[in-house]
Amino acid sequence: MMSIRKKEKRKERNQDGIALVEVIASIGIAVVVITSLVSLSISTLRTSLKSKLLLEGSKIANRELELVRAYRDNSISWEQFISDIRLCDTGCSMFTDGSGITPQATVENADTTEALARSFTATTPEGFQLTPGVDNIARISVSVTWTVGGEIKGTYLYTDLTNWRSE
Repeated sequence: MMSIRKKEKRKERNQDGIALVEVIASIGIAVVVITSLVSLSISTLRTSLKSKLLLEGSKIANRELELVRAYRDNSISWEQFISDIRLCDTGCSMFTDGSGITPQATVENADTTEALARSFTATTPEGFQLTPGVDNIARISVSVTWTVGGEIKGTYLYTDLTNWRSE
């Protein structure tokens, strides 16, 4: 009888050791799972911020193109429009109400923590400076840039505007 009790006690002691190993293994597995979930969520947040900034930049670039197009439509003549934008081959911005042109990029405080800078350039389709009375096509290129984590990101759009009134 004594030997049976001794064997039972040994089994109990062995079972205690196995439980400790199981706890340590389950903690290790939990740490690996939690680490991978945190890594996944950080990656998702980073991608979400990049997408949000790209969408915001695209909206601002489209708005800038529409402001230039409206400025063309409201100009007295094509020659006046070309004369007004011809010096924008290095970068200008439209006032947000479309009433005029500023000779530098504009920094906007968007709904994000990053500032977005917008500007447009006006050239011929070949990339030369516009000449009033000669050029009937103006290429308007808009760039919107922002900085995230020390990296400069941006979106770029262009359109060709023509002297549609004379056609």
